Amino acid sequence: MTDPDYAAACAIVRGADSVICTSHLNPDADGIATALALALACERLGKPARVVLPSPAPRLYAFLPGFARVSAVADVAAARRQPPCALLIACDCGDRERLGAAAALPHQRLLNLDHHASNTRFGDLALVDEEACCSGLVAARLLEHLGVPLDRELATLLYATLVYDTGRFLHPNTTAEAFRFAARLAEAGVDIAAVNRALTYTRSPRDLGLLKLALERLTIDAEVPGLAGIALTRAELAALGEPEEWSEIIEIPRSLADNRIAYLVREPLEGAGARISLRSVPPYDVAAVAAAFGGGGHRQAAGATYPGTAAACLAELLPRLRALLADARPAP
Repeated sequence: MTDPDYAAACAIVRGADSVICTSHLNPDADGIATALALALACERLGKPARVVLPSPAPRLYAFLPGFARVSAVADVAAARRQPPCALLIACDCGDRERLGAAAALPHQRLLNLDHHASNTRFGDLALVDEEACCSGLVAARLLEHLGVPLDRELATLLYATLVYDTGRFLHPNTTAEAFRFAARLAEAGVDIAAVNRALTYTRSPRDLGLLKLALERLTIDAEVPGLAGIALTRAELAALGEPEEWSEIIEIPRSLADNRIAYLVREPLEGAGARISLRSVPPYDVAAVAAAFGGGGHRQAAGATYPGTAAACLAELLPRLRALLADARPAP
């Protein structure tokens, strides 16, 4: 692991006269709020800044300061028509491919800001801080180097990244540093209760219908204790539509007593293949399993895309998950 070079990242930002901040396909709170925070900070440094994503931002994040300024590029051609920038900052994105069409945004330099150990270190500079619990914390450390003080708007954005990526302080990345970061943000004026409510109480009637479907499709593995998951086909989702955010669905198998690994495999309504989401408790490293399918992420939270159907995906995925549970199980 190479120590993150905050001084070099600071120099790149200071040397840019215009900035675009972006994130990965199907962006989440960590990616979106980090991009918004960096764009706001760049503007306070006198640099024009935009937030352009490769996928539309879910409306459940509309409470974030500056959300109305977020735009999305539908394809590479649309991205190339965007006004050029001196610096493109990729937030919370493990590899260039996950930038989707945003990788084609006209830019001179690319700063890769992330906290995932599986990051491929793409770009002109990879500011990857594996010790950070979220990309928002990497951004906060960069803002310190840039001399941009925290205020209520920035603190709200950064707190959203922290709450999301620690799973509301349930994930193993909930460290003493994470709580110190939360305290700093609270001191800067963030309304903690309001952000927690905005990230939690967001269900629509359709979302409840999806939860009902997911509960009906919940499967507890008959071969290996501690493994459970949900598989949803395109046909099943067609009647309800897809949620803007899938993280709540995988929490269903994860919430089972004695669960060690949870999975969600779903076929998107648009596009081919199946999406894989994996969650685990230590010491089970699901990022290694995701990597076998061309994906990545955290040791306890990872994902990938499979080129075939959900059924074909399960036929390959379940043996790997069962083997992981068997290999990492403590000796009697």
